[in-house]
Amino acid sequence: MKDWSKPKVKFYKYYFIGNPKPVIMEAYSKDEADNMLNELANKTDVLDLRTLEDVRIEMPVKGVSERKRHGKNHIWVGTDVTSDGWIEENEFKKINNA
Repeated sequence: MKDWSKPKVKFYKYYFIGNPKPVIMEAYSKDEADNMLNELANKTDVLDLRTLEDVRIEMPVKGVSERKRHGKNHIWVGTDVTSDGWIEENEFKKINNA
């Protein structure tokens, strides 16, 4: 049986005025994502948090959600499969005979 009380990873997409692409934080809560965004803004001086215009929240879909990490494509498989929920696309294809 699925444990629905366990926190789920979400993608918090922060949209800034003048930038069509969002800054995406992968976190278990909005507070955690906000803290990550604040740390990034403080470390880089690239983000002006005063220009934040929208925040959207998405949940990853197993076998569908993708991201690039270290130049390689990864597929979301869930934290019950890997420690961080992501697997390299070529490994995913091998497992699923795709």
